[in-house]
Amino acid sequence: MSIKPIGERVVLKEIEAEETTRSGLILAGEKEEPQKAEIVATTEKGEELGLNLGAQVYYKRYAGTKVKFENQEYIIIDNDDILAVII
Repeated sequence: MSIKPIGERVVLKEIEAEETTRSGLILAGEKEEPQKAEIVATTEKGEELGLNLGAQVYYKRYAGTKVKFENQEYIIIDNDDILAVII
């Protein structure tokens, strides 16, 4: 079984925010909600916009709906809430 979005949506899997800097410093305080994710499912409309499977994207902070499917957490989000594709 798999999950497939309908309409103009994509399914994202969050990428955990880094807790250390490149130089190895540990970041203190609360972690910000991740805004970076990987596309795990999309529609034909998403593919036309360059939102392909496996692409990493930045998305609006509080956009989308979190769902749990087969013991994994995903975000179902509108194409318009994706800010940029990481190349």
